[in-house]
Amino acid sequence: MRTASLVALAAVLMLFAGCSEPKFYPVRGKVIVFAVGPLTEGEICFRPVARPSLIATGKIQKDGTFSLSTPGHSEGVLVGDCQVAIIVEPKNGKQPIADRYRDYATSDLSYTIYPRDENYFILDVKKGSK
Repeated sequence: MRTASLVALAAVLMLFAGCSEPKFYPVRGKVIVFAVGPLTEGEICFRPVARPSLIATGKIQKDGTFSLSTPGHSEGVLVGDCQVAIIVEPKNGKQPIADRYRDYATSDLSYTIYPRDENYFILDVKKGSK
């Protein structure tokens, strides 16, 4: 009888362990356009591989820096591997960065968010078409 109680207790503990809240950690960084300098506008998006619906976004500042938050959750990004996309509107028909960065599947940008006080990334991207 005691063994059955211990097994039941272990099952309940495992159930609760699987239902923990997702953990988000601060993410900051800078976007640099190769041979040009900082990207001065746009939005950056980190999509967690484990939970793709929890996309963290941030506005790219004039100096190329960004800070990310996940809408409806908190400042920061879900811990784990993330795919990255960068959205920038063309100006005067010119795209400041290559079009491939607009899509998670083609950007070739991925980063791992670790459980620490801050994750800082420098994103090196290529210029767009003229």
